[in-house]
Amino acid sequence: RAVLPARWTLDNFRLALGHDLTVPAIGNSLKFAGASAIVDLVLGVAIAWVIVRSRIAGRRLLDALTMLPLAVPGIVLAFGYLAMSQPGRFFAWLNPVENPTALLIIAYSVRRLPYALRSCSAALQQLHVSLEEAAENLGASKNRTIVRVVVPLMAGGILAGFVTSFLTAAVELSATIMLVTKQSDAPMSYGIYLYMQSIAGRGPGAALGVIAVITVALGTYFSNRLIRNRAAGQDSNPLKTGVHA
Repeated sequence: RAVLPARWTLDNFRLALGHDLTVPAIGNSLKFAGASAIVDLVLGVAIAWVIVRSRIAGRRLLDALTMLPLAVPGIVLAFGYLAMSQPGRFFAWLNPVENPTALLIIAYSVRRLPYALRSCSAALQQLHVSLEEAAENLGASKNRTIVRVVVPLMAGGILAGFVTSFLTAAVELSATIMLVTKQSDAPMSYGIYLYMQSIAGRGPGAALGVIAVITVALGTYFSNRLIRNRAAGQDSNPLKTGVHA
């Protein structure tokens, strides 16, 4: 066999996009990855605040536990989720056999939480605590300071955490294989896996993989552009914070 294909064609993209599995799979990927990225952002900001700003005992342990999913294979975590979803167990009420949506979102959230946490922690560490103290001295409550001062100034890190969590969750496969029970609930990564099981489907599977790569590349590019534009706007006017306590 030659290293390069004998001819170039777009028929595989037509076959992939025309299959009944593809369009629902892309929609499922956006739904699962989007929901899990939002969960990761909320948890990432909250945990980053506890680790960076608080003096609560055990916060270093919390940081280590949050990073633990990076060391555990996704398929191992998926087996754990399946065991916990058996009758009488913690996740039994999710009924993953009939609808695995909730369990997939939980799995993606846990797997990608370390990325969101590291982005939020880095953004929070760059904010001097005097900004929060100034807002509180002017009469703002702690919650109002976080919402009106801290979160807007962390926007770059929050956006980076969202994009990283979303894009990596959209192509998650190891946990997906174990948790998906029906093709109608399958995300795009599972669709690629199904296509590649037969020689006849490897062309459309590769085409769908190219679509996934392009999606990740575009998301990364536009997020970087947005972060750079925001940083350039702040550098051009260092006295402008954009927030009011």
